[in-house]
Amino acid sequence: MERLFLTALMTWALCFSGSNCGAAKVQGPQTREMKTEAEEAAVVLTNEQPSKNLPLESSVPSSDAEVLEVSITKVENPSRAAITVFVYFSRTGKTTSSVERIELGNFSLYPADRPGKFLINAAPAARQLAAKTKGDKDDFQLVFEMKRVDESKPWTPVKVTISQPKWRALEK
Repeated sequence: MERLFLTALMTWALCFSGSNCGAAKVQGPQTREMKTEAEEAAVVLTNEQPSKNLPLESSVPSSDAEVLEVSITKVENPSRAAITVFVYFSRTGKTTSSVERIELGNFSLYPADRPGKFLINAAPAARQLAAKTKGDKDDFQLVFEMKRVDESKPWTPVKVTISQPKWRALEK
């Protein structure tokens, strides 16, 4: 009887320990480094500084780049003020002259306090840029400008964080 009891106890112990033993889970290194908000943000627009410039790399946009992908990664807009973001090509140092600007497009946040991803058909503006620069895009930059939809209302605190925009070919 004692032998039967020991055999049953051993069987139970093995079954119990076997159910708790599984493949060891080892946490490997992070595949994506955690970046701070400042490192991830290419542009931060605020109600106090609603316009920012980004240098236009000489290789961008390429001949097949027809779409500009703009990702809004963070929005701080507690009053949910309706805003629109305009995107332009502009000559370096000439952000206020409408003659020196080529509009790529614009988009509005909806809801006004949520991030999102926006695609802008940049092909017409890229053709205009190519005609004006004759291949030398070094003196042009991307300009992001935030405007209130209702210009008669005063600014309320707004902060919009935009990650580095990406140029893409049109998917056909």
